[in-house]
Amino acid sequence: MKRVSLVQVGFGTVGGVLIEQVMGNRVLWRERFKLDVSIAAVAGRSGATVAPDAGGLDDDVLRRLVNDRRRGASGGTATSLADALPGIVNSGPTIVLDAAAGEGTVDLDVQALGLGAGLVLSNKAPLALPVSDPRTQALWSETASTGRLKFEATCGAGLPVISTLQSLLDTDDRIEEISGALSGTFGAIFSAVGAGVPFSEAVRDARAQGYTEPDPRDDLSGLDVARKGLILSRAMGKMIDIDDIEVHSLVPDPLVAVSIDEFLDRLSDQDLDIGRQAEESLATEMSLKYIMNWTAGGGVTVGLRRVQRSTVLGALQGPENIVSFRTGRYDQYSCVVSGPGAGAAVTAAGMLADMLTLAHRLAG
Repeated sequence: MKRVSLVQVGFGTVGGVLIEQVMGNRVLWRERFKLDVSIAAVAGRSGATVAPDAGGLDDDVLRRLVNDRRRGASGGTATSLADALPGIVNSGPTIVLDAAAGEGTVDLDVQALGLGAGLVLSNKAPLALPVSDPRTQALWSETASTGRLKFEATCGAGLPVISTLQSLLDTDDRIEEISGALSGTFGAIFSAVGAGVPFSEAVRDARAQGYTEPDPRDDLSGLDVARKGLILSRAMGKMIDIDDIEVHSLVPDPLVAVSIDEFLDRLSDQDLDIGRQAEESLATEMSLKYIMNWTAGGGVTVGLRRVQRSTVLGALQGPENIVSFRTGRYDQYSCVVSGPGAGAAVTAAGMLADMLTLAHRLAG
């Protein structure tokens, strides 16, 4: 039996589901892969809970941590995961699962790789650091298909976007263009706008359904989509920075710093312009979509585009993600990946698939 220890960093919406999926699949992995997976530590903002021995944390402890977190309790202890991590890695093959948000976990991620552990990310921030940051090289040097850093869930949740791109690159295909609707939020909003719903109303509806962040400007700025475009570009060896990406923000300058309530009240100022663009698109058999586009000669652009309704991108409805790869081989007909691009269950499953890939390699 091969043993692998997991270290869960961030156990909120995605991380909590990830812990539950690990507990639910451990028997299957033992039977099918002869792989014994345990969770050695769980870490949040307040500190880490670390297993007392190599057997990992008990399921009752894990359930309590997840349930406490969902009730709003901080969870964890004052234990420093950075201090505990060397001992965990020294005990055997270890994989760190970073399901947190923001740059606060970057040093820990770099430490994990330096110690020889594997690393799985749904957190985009570590991979979007400036090129000049020395930690960028430490992380990206392990992102090839044979590396110890896996990051499928950073672009499209559980969709096989990164693995498809790496397969194309590993078989020496020539990437000409990547176009993608990479935001379930924008997908929901512009499907409604295309059906005649005013833009401001579509945003409020999307927020009410949980498709946006609590402050919709975090989505409407386009920066989340831009980070995904940056990650795809860097995965192809193009080490650009976020400032190199042309981003069309849908947050008007006068509304950047106002309260959320005032922002939502005044967003109707955008209705006429965006409604006109949507109507003009429909009149010419086009759809108005928020798209990330990468071309071999033009770099990354992010923003509103009119797309032929007869294409997979133009036919997109609701909070679905679609990524289209046009390559030397897939020229006349693009290689397309589509499906749910958001949601805790699919994101966690995408991280688990990456974890299993690393587990077989590290424990083998």
